[in-house]
Amino acid sequence: MTKQHGSARLIIILVALLSIVIGVVGYQVLFAEKKMELIRNFDQPRSIVAFEGKSHNGDTYTESDFLGQWSIVFFGFTTCPDICPTAMTNINGVMKNIDPEFKKDTQVVMMSVDPERDTLDKLAKYVPAFNPEFIGVNAGWDETQKVAKSVGVSFYKVPVEGRPDDYTIDHTARWFVIDPLGRRYAYISPNQVQRGKDLIQVVASDYNILREKAGELHSNGQ
Repeated sequence: MTKQHGSARLIIILVALLSIVIGVVGYQVLFAEKKMELIRNFDQPRSIVAFEGKSHNGDTYTESDFLGQWSIVFFGFTTCPDICPTAMTNINGVMKNIDPEFKKDTQVVMMSVDPERDTLDKLAKYVPAFNPEFIGVNAGWDETQKVAKSVGVSFYKVPVEGRPDDYTIDHTARWFVIDPLGRRYAYISPNQVQRGKDLIQVVASDYNILREKAGELHSNGQ
């Protein structure tokens, strides 16, 4: 074998190996399982407890209003100084960036954890200000406690120092995803976003992955 033929053979082998490497990497990029960064599925989806409240427009709102669509639920209150308006603004941003097909059947609900002060009028001014399609719900203290426990939320009154008749509310800052069967399906921890990453883009991407996986499970009869 001449030196020239040997070199040509070596080049062919190297090209073949490079093609294999490119093929493997391309397959991994295209078909590797997509992973979520901030959304976590509950190990076992659990049905939301029965409850009855009112939406900000005065309609009765119960656990049945979660059926047949996906829901992103946040537990907050209208006089919250920072966490709640930030969360509602970010959720609105997420809704603008998710797949349009998923947006069609996703509702956003803010359940008030301060039902004594959050009248329907206050909710009607507060919640739709972030997005006209968002829904504010007042279910009263006892009913809201039931729902919160069912989902995995805690909230309680905290007296304001120097103002004995005033209080604020300490509450869970997570957002929750409820599936069309009315079950708590996943939760979102916005404060765990990595430094330098865009929270809205990360959650929107995670939500798209969540819905794609849920669709695959449905297609497979699971």
